[in-house]
Amino acid sequence: MQGSKYKRSTKTATRIYNRFEFWSVADCDCKYCPNFNVKSKLCPLDICSIADIKQEAARREQAAVQVKIEINIGNNKTNV
Repeated sequence: MQGSKYKRSTKTATRIYNRFEFWSVADCDCKYCPNFNVKSKLCPLDICSIADIKQEAARREQAAVQVKIEINIGNNKTNV
């Protein structure tokens, strides 16, 4: 009997490509919150349960925009 035409992989490690890094502002929308009431479109909580996550997401996105602006300004200075 002959061996299989498919060879087994000898690699033992698996690479994970889509690692979770952080939440975006769009991910923190109220419609995804389990406390949000869809019918009345109101939240029953006085304080948002993910306010700290929203704040961190906004900070990260603002920092990313700032870096892009600085890169564009730097590119424009070299072209002038």
